[in-house]
Amino acid sequence: MADMTPAPWSVVVCIASGPSLTAEDCAVVRRWRQADGAEARAVICTNTSFRLAPWADVLFAMDRAWWYQHMPEVKRAFAGELAALNHAAHDVVPWRIKDYRNSGAAAVALAIKRGARRVILLGYDVQYRAGLRHWHGDHPGKLGNADRIAAWPAQFEQLRRDHPAIDIINCSRETALTVFPRAQLQAMLNER
Repeated sequence: MADMTPAPWSVVVCIASGPSLTAEDCAVVRRWRQADGAEARAVICTNTSFRLAPWADVLFAMDRAWWYQHMPEVKRAFAGELAALNHAAHDVVPWRIKDYRNSGAAAVALAIKRGARRVILLGYDVQYRAGLRHWHGDHPGKLGNADRIAAWPAQFEQLRRDHPAIDIINCSRETALTVFPRAQLQAMLNER
C-alpha cells in the first residue's frame, strides 16, 4: 500500500464527474495548477473526468470494473499517477484511506492524506441535472451510474466530521451538497 507520501500539497482541487462540470472550469484549474507556486498545488480527478483533465496529478477511481473498462484509454491519455482505494488493478497504486463509499469523497481523503490543508471541490453536484448523472453521460455496460447518490450526503458529512481542521470548499457550479461552504471557483483559486 502506498504510504510513502511524497512532498505534501497544501491546496488540492478535486474534480468529480457531476453534470455541472465544464471544460472551461477545468481549463481555469489547469492554469492555476501551472502558475507560480505550483509545487504546493495539485489536482486529483475522479473516474472519467480524466478526459477533461488529462494533465491532473492523480486519477482516482474506486471501482476495479471502471479501471478494467477504461485502462487502455487512460494509458493513452493520462500521464499522472493512477490511484485506487486499498487495491491495485493494472498499474494503479493502492492507498490506505477511509472508504467513504464514493470516489469523490475518497479523492478528498486522498488529498488530505497527501497533506492538503485546503481542498476545492469541482463537479461535486451530488444530484442529477436534466436527466444526467455525469457530465459525460452514463458509464457503459454494467458500471455504476451514481445509483447510490441518496447515500452520498451522509458520506460527505462523515468526511467532514473526520477532518474538521481541513478547509473544504465546494466550487461546483450546481450542487445539492450542503455540508461544505460554497464559493466561486476563480475566487478560491486566486485566494492566497
